[in-house]
Amino acid sequence: MLFAALSLLGLISQVRLPVELLPEVIYPEVFVSVILRGTSPEQVERDLVVPIEGEIGKLDGVVEMTSTSMANRGMIRVSYSPDTDMKFALLQIQSRVAKLQPLFPPRTQLVVQRFDTSDISSRVMNLQVLGEADLDWLRDFAENEIRPELEAVDGVVNAGVQGGRQRSVAIVADPVILEAHDLTLNDINTRLERYNRPRASLGQIYDGTRVLPVSVQTQFTDLASIREVVLKPEIPLTVGDVARVYPGVQRRTDISRVNGKASVGIQILKEDEANLLDVSAGVEDAVERLNDDYASEGIELVVTNSQADIMAEALDTLKQAAVVGVILGLAVLFLFLRTLRFVAVLLLAIPTSLLLAFNLFYAFGLSMNVLSLCGLALAMGMLADNSIVVMESIFKKFERGKSPEEAAQAGTRDVGRAVVAATATTVVVFLPVVFITSDFQDVLTELALSITFPVLASLVVALLLVPALATRTLNAQITPPLDTGLLIEKYTMLLKACLRHPARLSIGIGLAFLVTLGLSFFFMLQQEAVREESQFIVYVDTPEGTTLEATDEAVAQVEVMVRELPGVDRFTATAEEGLGSVTVMLKDRSEREDGLSLDDVKAKLDEKLDSFNAGVASYDAPITGGFGGGGRGGRGGCSGRGWGGRGR
Repeated sequence: MLFAALSLLGLISQVRLPVELLPEVIYPEVFVSVILRGTSPEQVERDLVVPIEGEIGKLDGVVEMTSTSMANRGMIRVSYSPDTDMKFALLQIQSRVAKLQPLFPPRTQLVVQRFDTSDISSRVMNLQVLGEADLDWLRDFAENEIRPELEAVDGVVNAGVQGGRQRSVAIVADPVILEAHDLTLNDINTRLERYNRPRASLGQIYDGTRVLPVSVQTQFTDLASIREVVLKPEIPLTVGDVARVYPGVQRRTDISRVNGKASVGIQILKEDEANLLDVSAGVEDAVERLNDDYASEGIELVVTNSQADIMAEALDTLKQAAVVGVILGLAVLFLFLRTLRFVAVLLLAIPTSLLLAFNLFYAFGLSMNVLSLCGLALAMGMLADNSIVVMESIFKKFERGKSPEEAAQAGTRDVGRAVVAATATTVVVFLPVVFITSDFQDVLTELALSITFPVLASLVVALLLVPALATRTLNAQITPPLDTGLLIEKYTMLLKACLRHPARLSIGIGLAFLVTLGLSFFFMLQQEAVREESQFIVYVDTPEGTTLEATDEAVAQVEVMVRELPGVDRFTATAEEGLGSVTVMLKDRSEREDGLSLDDVKAKLDEKLDSFNAGVASYDAPITGGFGGGGRGGRGGCSGRGWGGRGR
């Protein structure tokens, strides 16, 4: 009853375990990026980076601070010790940088952020919205019609729309009027920022019987509210008096296409505790429904990549390992024990050990992710070992005439220490990893505990559950086990022959090792061919200062080449200022012309890229000054042979 209850709890724990791609790993670093177009590296360092470094340097706990300055932008990396509360450190730096914001030019963009694996794990999938309509209309449609439907899916926290141009408000001031009233654009910007703010508390008023909170909210709701902002109360002078205010669109910063068609991207993010597979299934259902609803309008949603696919593949691998291990183990056991009831006991030991381990997973706050699944797959082969040893010992005692109860007690007692020692050798290898202090402690802990918990659970099952079940399965009508006398006799003869000819033995072992090594490589290559990646990325790096439009033209040239390749299922393209990429998705190997491999397709593309002279095309990402996951940043170099060639 105890194990039945614990197994039921384990089943509940398994259902409640969060499913994510990676365990949460927090890196003790904060990145500050600053962008101001039209500035040289020297100006960025002198006017932006150095003042920020001065403010951050006053904070406690900073271990190291490095910075990179380049044209139009700079990046500062602030490192802390691993045990630092990074949320508090982030708030401190945000506060310091916010103090400097008014001192910088109005167009200065400041971003403070930290990176951890939750940024990756929260991503569910990327979608592309395709249509024949104008791209700006397509973005509005995605924002107003598609986004609310996707965010209504249980577990989705945000559906971010990317591409196209966002709606904005254009304010064009008359320089003559500004000069007449001794005003600048910065004065208008400051006034607008002060007026456009969320609800703020002004305090409380007491009317004799009640205390009433007082708050004010002055956020803009329409163009008229912007025109009515007062610039000089003594006149009074409003924004509408000195400038024209009208609807506009923001400057385009990126371009994306699918199969050559302009598209708008949507990135789906999930809640931290939401199940990745459940959220992904819900989003896919919503995508299918939306495609049906808007097919008549020429709108199509395409899933370009999904994190759930990686997780589902890992789960399938674990299931296959479990099934194959159970089948092979039970076949061998039945061959020697010749009793289905004994085999049934051992068959019960494996899932019971897993369910007990899931209780520990839940208690220690672990999740089901790629690392924990790898650990479970490694531990799977050891779950039945302890139970086999105990069961075989009990069986031997019963064969010698003991009663089922006596055989269970004596058999378990004889091998108990050996089983505990064998389990301890596995545990002492992995458990100390938990106490390692490093940036990757959480990753190592997840892997170590996912191996240790199932092995410890299998020990408990072997010493408590297996003897109890054995007393109910042992009886006088047990089928005699397989006679191994002849096998032992042949083995003894072979062993004596080997000892008489040590030279031949050494040569034979060497040949066997080489054959085994060769076969291993052969099967690995075969398996690698089956697992071959079905996509690759071509990066297009253009000279520093290249406009978005020019970069897009270079990317479009690569798209034309990709379209002509055999075996291509679809391709997506993105372009920013100076850098673009084309992601090529291939059909299944069996559906490709002449069974072309990925390398064959790349070789055909290389031939076409020989004539490409609009930049550097490479399969390796150009070296960038990224800001810890916050965007591409400025280029510090490029991969390839030079402008007007192909990177190798």
